[in-house]
Amino acid sequence: MSSAQSVTIGQQHIELHTFTGEVVDEKKWTSTQVSSSGGGYNVGSGQNNPVSISSSSETHDQFFLKDVTGREQAIELTNANVAIRKGHCVTVIWGILRGQERGPYLAIYNHNTSTLDHFNAVMQSLVVQSPPWWEGFAWGISILAICFYGVGIIGVIILAVKRKHRFRQNQENLAALKGAVAKLVEETQINRGIP
Repeated sequence: MSSAQSVTIGQQHIELHTFTGEVVDEKKWTSTQVSSSGGGYNVGSGQNNPVSISSSSETHDQFFLKDVTGREQAIELTNANVAIRKGHCVTVIWGILRGQERGPYLAIYNHNTSTLDHFNAVMQSLVVQSPPWWEGFAWGISILAICFYGVGIIGVIILAVKRKHRFRQNQENLAALKGAVAKLVEETQINRGIP
């Protein structure tokens, strides 16, 4: 596995890797988790407690790619719901943060259908900055200062501006990562002579 491209987005250094090959086998299935709560008898009211039942489903994709040298790679995804079938030429892109050995899949490009599927939640986990711990504390102090002294409005304004700036920066970081992935897909097509 060789690094195809290194990018720095915000404060994250990410190595983008690719593997391109023909889908030689693929499988898709759904799993469902069912849970329940409640029920039983309420001694205080003398009535039965209502029963609540919930379920959640996950879609799983598993496929094997074989490159032109005969090397194979197994790909397993959850809730990606990619549209591929046996015989399609596919490039998978994953990102590894500097200092780590593995990283998540970020996108899949299907050369036959010319579709690039980004995995936004995974991409966001790599480049979106969470608020620092002290910011929640500062919000609380600012709101209390408004209630008791009226001067906390300055803190609220500063925190709101900072929050808006971080949101804008996170959107730019995500767009930059998507751009780097798209550029990598384009380079992969050119280097391998894939239409």
